[in-house]
Amino acid sequence: MERVEALLGQLTLEEKVSMVSGSDAWHSTGVERLGIPAFKLTDGPNAARGDGSSGARAACFPVGVALAASWNVALLESVGAALGDEAKSKGAQVLLGPTINIQRTPIGGRNFECYSEDPHLSGTLAAAFVRGVQSQGVAACPKHFVCNDTEHQRHSVSANVDERTLREIYLKPFEMAVKQGDAWSVMSAYNRINGVFASSHDALLNETLKAQWGFSGIVVSDWGAALHTVENANGGLDLEMPGPPRTRGAKLLEAVRDARVPETVLDDKVRRLLTLLVRTGRLDSPAETPERSDDTPEKRALARRAAIEGTVLLKNEATALGQPLLPLDPAKLNSLAVIGPNAEIGRIQGGGSSSAPPHHVVHPLAAIAARAKDVELIHEPGCLTHRYLPAFDPRQLDPLGRAGEGFAIDYFSNLDFSGTPFRERVERRSKLAWFGAFASDVRDPKFSARLSASFTPDTDGVHQFGLMSAGKSRLLLDGEELIDNWSSQTRGESFYSAGSTEVRAEASLEAGKGYRLVVEFQREGNQLIAGLQLGVLPPAAEDPIGDAVRAAETADAAILIVGTNADWESEGHDRAGLALPGDQAELIDRVCGANPRTVIVVNAGSPVETAWLDRASAALQVWFPGQEFGDALCDVLFGDANPSGKLPLTVPVQLEDTPAFEHYPGKNQELPYGEGIFVGYRWYDTRGIEPRLPFGHGLSYTTFAYGELSVERAHRVGESVSAALDVTNSGDRAGAEVVQLYVRELSPSVPRPEKELAAFAKVWLEPGETRRVELELPPRGFAFWDVVDHDWRVDPGEFELLAGSSSRDIRARQRIELQTELGGSRELGGSRELGGSS
Repeated sequence: MERVEALLGQLTLEEKVSMVSGSDAWHSTGVERLGIPAFKLTDGPNAARGDGSSGARAACFPVGVALAASWNVALLESVGAALGDEAKSKGAQVLLGPTINIQRTPIGGRNFECYSEDPHLSGTLAAAFVRGVQSQGVAACPKHFVCNDTEHQRHSVSANVDERTLREIYLKPFEMAVKQGDAWSVMSAYNRINGVFASSHDALLNETLKAQWGFSGIVVSDWGAALHTVENANGGLDLEMPGPPRTRGAKLLEAVRDARVPETVLDDKVRRLLTLLVRTGRLDSPAETPERSDDTPEKRALARRAAIEGTVLLKNEATALGQPLLPLDPAKLNSLAVIGPNAEIGRIQGGGSSSAPPHHVVHPLAAIAARAKDVELIHEPGCLTHRYLPAFDPRQLDPLGRAGEGFAIDYFSNLDFSGTPFRERVERRSKLAWFGAFASDVRDPKFSARLSASFTPDTDGVHQFGLMSAGKSRLLLDGEELIDNWSSQTRGESFYSAGSTEVRAEASLEAGKGYRLVVEFQREGNQLIAGLQLGVLPPAAEDPIGDAVRAAETADAAILIVGTNADWESEGHDRAGLALPGDQAELIDRVCGANPRTVIVVNAGSPVETAWLDRASAALQVWFPGQEFGDALCDVLFGDANPSGKLPLTVPVQLEDTPAFEHYPGKNQELPYGEGIFVGYRWYDTRGIEPRLPFGHGLSYTTFAYGELSVERAHRVGESVSAALDVTNSGDRAGAEVVQLYVRELSPSVPRPEKELAAFAKVWLEPGETRRVELELPPRGFAFWDVVDHDWRVDPGEFELLAGSSSRDIRARQRIELQTELGGSRELGGSRELGGSS
């Protein structure tokens, strides 16, 4: 671009160096002399949070795994476009998402953000999401490049992975996001790959990403991941975040002057940054707009649709009446028990940088009450599942004369709460976090804050209070210090492992009486991340599971909503295992025993232990489904919508069955990827291990019949292959089926999985309707990575195409032959497998 080159030619060396580092937590660095503005970045990928200090709220869409469970490419593009618009509402030009690392182990702390265990599904959906975001003139930023597949020791661990596995599994989604989505930015990871930090990895950033894939965008570091000056500069990192610079600035200027970093390398980085400013329109609109909450009916409807399409019907068996339990008919119910720790307060998102304050939340219990308004509802939580004490109910907090519900917060530009606050607001949340400076208009990272409210409990008795923070904090109750997390702290896993453990204390309170709570917080300015989290636990029921069982026994049907929350599934740490937290396993067992008409709703972002599935009549996986959780759940429960989600991952019987079990978490900060290419269903299929639920599984309220798979029997190596089959809705409800096409090489020259997903399509059908589903398999669908030639290779020979409703429910198959030269076709034995419920 002439404009970019003209600006580049006018920049001084000092100005160019300044541009390749951030100016604060969320902004790049501009050059005022030449009218070059900074651009703004915001966290995604399921909501555009903004700088986190403006008070603006966000449209919270389902998390990544829930979106992937839709298997709907068009939907992902629509959600991407909506989030691009949301980023603009926060004055941002870059949305940090999608997260497309592979779900290598089911206990990865950020699995809920990631799409799938399968690289083709991940990459196809990522490309669509990227196209949607960038249709709004906002850069998408696929992350974290690459092999940031667990949170354990993520800042230093070396993912030791062979070349073939790296190409076929872990790089593939990023390659598709770049080549098919034309991503304008990519985020480098914290971890090392084969001993080299991701932000310094010349072979991956310069050779693979930029040279081989033709990536023309910027590589931005994960926050604080840039650890070296010369290595990062020469290794391909374009923008160090956050600012002000730690490894660049004066250090980089000296390195360029000493010729340790060629100025041409610096010029390439600046050229890419200027190109991003042009692509996003920022260069022509330098004035930053204030953050705003953009709550629209269209975004609410899209978030609801996405939550519905991501819901997976795991099981739906006939009850004593001879009909499947779901969908429920309110007209045939006199009473309904709504049970579980996630019933009254549903969990809409996981923990960490992806979380954002939603415009509103529709929780399950309230939505069910509104939908089944003529049915007697009986609610019991059943058990507690918190890791940290639950957040305060803002309805119990009076902000001491200010309008609204929650805490009154005063921010001071000093460390001793003196003078006039520079910002005042009311905050409904009990967890707050800050990155870098407090906000774009408050550059000094040092500040103090005081939270105040009158707390009115609902019950008499001993209440537990909990406080943890990244920074100093203390809690006062009616003027007396109750919790001291100020004079000394113990490091914990909160705030990405930068915060303290939770400090707890008890106080005996009276129901209906107001108590003055004050939290004082101090950030000294020397830490990247600051934050505090306050919780309270009222007196527990004597027999909560017994209460739930009695509720289930007396009801015509029960809805049991179980799962995890952001304490357990979060950036910063992995889970310890598959078990549901608390006493949920016992709760499920006893409630199912008390009422066979029980629907289990799993509100978790990753696989959980599901031995109880044999006892349940019906089960739904809803993931962390975003702000419209309750209404979307009701749409499926009561049949207003037909579930069409499919599992984008395998649910194992036990953790010991999983591919990475023998290798995770490694030793001495070395993490071997010893399972190689056999990730997810590839492992289970090739090793003959039976999963609890297979990859691609998902039932419907209707049934689908598959016709014969039609494909030309012979093709030349390197050509695309077109396959087609008829799919018929053989049931009595409209619904959607996801046709999955897998490829198997019959006589491979190298070890290959039993089968690999190569294409898929989602088709909507009315009762009795038949449609022709066409699937295109590019040459890469048959290829493997040749470690000798360091390139993709397709061997001539026989392959089998398998079309099905899941990886273990194959309905039609056909053999084809790939030939070096076509000399006529041979009959290779096609077959058809009909029927089945999906």
